[in-house]
Amino acid sequence: MAVTAPKGLGSRGRRLWREITEEHDLDPMQRVLLEEACRCADRLDRLEEKLSGREGAWAHLMSRVDLDDEDTRVIELRVDGALSEARQQQNVFKQLLASLRLPDAAGVRPQQRGGGRGSYAPKTSGTSASKVVSLADRFG
Repeated sequence: MAVTAPKGLGSRGRRLWREITEEHDLDPMQRVLLEEACRCADRLDRLEEKLSGREGAWAHLMSRVDLDDEDTRVIELRVDGALSEARQQQNVFKQLLASLRLPDAAGVRPQQRGGGRGSYAPKTSGTSASKVVSLADRFG
């Protein structure tokens, strides 16, 4: 069941939203994760435009004369954080998509990782190894 895309998404974000929501019925938590993944996809597009030269420069060459030695010319290459930010965004994008835990073609969901663990009930098979013993009983 397709759900209306959030406002403000770019073309890649809208496409990702549409493709996933048409294929999968998401719970509210998954929709929040998907929205962030869509925004991240749009951010990656903007960073790619910057890195490919279609939007401003991401590196600047600066030339100056060394004040201590006028015959020495110093050339600096300053790179802004676009490339580093693109790598970070790619990692976040991958993590957000994995967090959705969408089932594969066979309907199998990936294993959930990193969640809190529930409490474990003691084994009651009757063997002495599975019997729960208090510290008072053990050392009393």
